[in-house]
Amino acid sequence: MNFIPKAAIPYVVLFGAFLYNLNIGIVNSYGNLNIYLTSYLRYKNSNVTYRDVSFIYELSIITLGVSMLIGNIVHKILGLRTTILLCSVSTFFAFYLSSIYTHSYFLLCLFMGILYGLGYGICFTIPLSCAYKHFKNNRGLISGIVISAISLCPFLYCPLQTLLINRKNVLPTMEEGSDSKELYFHDEDVLNRVPYVLFIQSIMLLSLCSLGGFLATIENKENNENSEKVLQDKQTKGLDNNITDLEKNNEALLSVENEKDDEKNLNNEKKENNAHDNVDYCNSGDYSTNVDSRLTESFIKKNNTGNELDIKEKQSSDGNKNDSLCLNEVGKEKLSKNKTVNKFYNKKCIEDKSFIILWISVVLFNSYVNYIIMYWKIIGINYTSVEDKIITLNGSFANSLSNIAGRLVWGYLYDKFSLSFILLLLGSCICSSCFILPFICHIYVLYLLFCAILYFCVGGSLVTIPVITLKKYGEQYFSLNMSVLYTSRIANTFLCSLLVGIFYNLLTLKYLSVSFGLISFLSTISIFFLTK
Repeated sequence: MNFIPKAAIPYVVLFGAFLYNLNIGIVNSYGNLNIYLTSYLRYKNSNVTYRDVSFIYELSIITLGVSMLIGNIVHKILGLRTTILLCSVSTFFAFYLSSIYTHSYFLLCLFMGILYGLGYGICFTIPLSCAYKHFKNNRGLISGIVISAISLCPFLYCPLQTLLINRKNVLPTMEEGSDSKELYFHDEDVLNRVPYVLFIQSIMLLSLCSLGGFLATIENKENNENSEKVLQDKQTKGLDNNITDLEKNNEALLSVENEKDDEKNLNNEKKENNAHDNVDYCNSGDYSTNVDSRLTESFIKKNNTGNELDIKEKQSSDGNKNDSLCLNEVGKEKLSKNKTVNKFYNKKCIEDKSFIILWISVVLFNSYVNYIIMYWKIIGINYTSVEDKIITLNGSFANSLSNIAGRLVWGYLYDKFSLSFILLLLGSCICSSCFILPFICHIYVLYLLFCAILYFCVGGSLVTIPVITLKKYGEQYFSLNMSVLYTSRIANTFLCSLLVGIFYNLLTLKYLSVSFGLISFLSTISIFFLTK
């Protein structure tokens, strides 16, 4: 990309990462598409419900989480650009084939669920990692920009789906002779546009994801070469500094040894002179006969102490030599190893005996996420008398902004206050919203408000996993701990599907939120004490 100015390359990469995530996150629009797909499948004589079609979303999330585990291996084999372009093509085929086989529920699960989730999961980390290479100092801000594109995706695709499918703003109705109280579309003009919209989305995904992936993987070769040179210079300077330090230490030790040798020679000369004087004094007078034994003993003691001093000095000199050898070995270790001092204590989550309880608590804590993403529009369609376009436009706009705001606000609160306190606050907000929603959903303004609040909480829930990983288990094993704890996202998808399957017929659609509120309440208490 020689025609792009070097100074503009980081911003082009950032734009590419944002554009890619803005389109690949189309899974977040499945909640809006649910009612159209369900109505179309029923029109084609498939006896499915909203709950059955929501399984496509759940399947894509599960596949996404599993394929993330092999993403790093694929990146190393194929390279970042090849991987992200191939996954863009696979996403195109997922929606193109879905547009052809829209009448088959099982093929929709295969294409929109598994094939799409596989490509998305493999490339999940590529946009952010590419942006990190060009922005070394503002990674928090860069993370917010790149990840916020996923939250904005429904604001792009939900209105597009509704405006193309339901152009005349037709209202759904109940089926005649059916015991179900659910509302579905029966207008053939509306239903026949569903495959057409899937085809348009496939073209958009191919073009925009490919463009975003291509721009995100642009590399500044000169910067890479300069960074390598800087690293080499730092390493050579570090080696020179360590070598000079070792030489200085050796010189200091040698000077100390020489001084001690000089002192030892002086002490020996003094001892010899004193001994000679004592012998002469004893031979000169009678006084020597009276104190001869005492002088002899003192002379022997002096000789013994002198010998002891000699031994100690030899030991100290040997010790100093050993110290110098130790310093040399330590210096060599410093030259061969480059270990960083971690800011937090480091621990593997699998070594924590209470981790399994924490993992289960996180699964239960976030169980409401899939429910609100998949059923927010269906609740509005079934329990408010507002037009489809208004629900879609207002809902997608409010929910997208609330989700982004939730990520920023809850992330800020996690930085400023204790982890357990913010989790308690977030859990209380989730529980109260889930309990209140069934009783106010027939009032459109309140329904829109509480949907926005729940999406605000969803933003906080998605921030919770990396925050718990970092604050509880440290930095050194962050990738490992994050991958293990992120499996809770797959588990709460299964849990949501299980709860909806059990209570779907016992409770009406709106009262399902009460069960998720109760589960969140119990998990909030557990997670509060585990993180305290």
